[in-house]
Amino acid sequence: MENVQHQNVSTERRVMSRIDAALRINYQIISDDVALNDPYDPNFVLPRYFLLLAELDQFDHALNYELEQLSEKDQQIARILSLFNQKLNLITGSLYDAIVQSMLPVPEQVNFSETGFSFFTDRPITEGAYIHVTLSHPENFFHVAATAQVVYSREEENNKFRTGAYFITLHPQDRAKLGECVKAGFA
Repeated sequence: MENVQHQNVSTERRVMSRIDAALRINYQIISDDVALNDPYDPNFVLPRYFLLLAELDQFDHALNYELEQLSEKDQQIARILSLFNQKLNLITGSLYDAIVQSMLPVPEQVNFSETGFSFFTDRPITEGAYIHVTLSHPENFFHVAATAQVVYSREEENNKFRTGAYFITLHPQDRAKLGECVKAGFA
């Protein structure tokens, strides 16, 4: 499916579907020699809130899988564990609301697909530069870390720079999360 985006940019055409969304974004310019490293490598600066939310996502995914497996064998134990998980989610949700929410960066407008994204910066980023990025959906649909290469950085009317980049390293499950959000139209 072809999707034409940003008509004001001279005949820019995209083959993949894209979506605009308000996301929490952090980025840092990185050197060429670490651009292909795992985006979750501890040598990258990953914000604490991002690590907490990403770990909670992984825990939920693993627990839901195990509960599905267990429910085939013993529905009563699976039900008890499911209720325990609901209680744990309420507790972590309360902590999230009370503590973590106040530390999170303000969501910014990002246009993204499974293959890349564009966002606004205060200064231009050199074309061809590599960046490490974390993207978090404010409703916790996904938390993704990736490395990307900058394709363009152009000044816009608001004295900001629209910067576009394509993903160099992105875990397959993270690519799938982005694809699901684009397909479902989460914004």
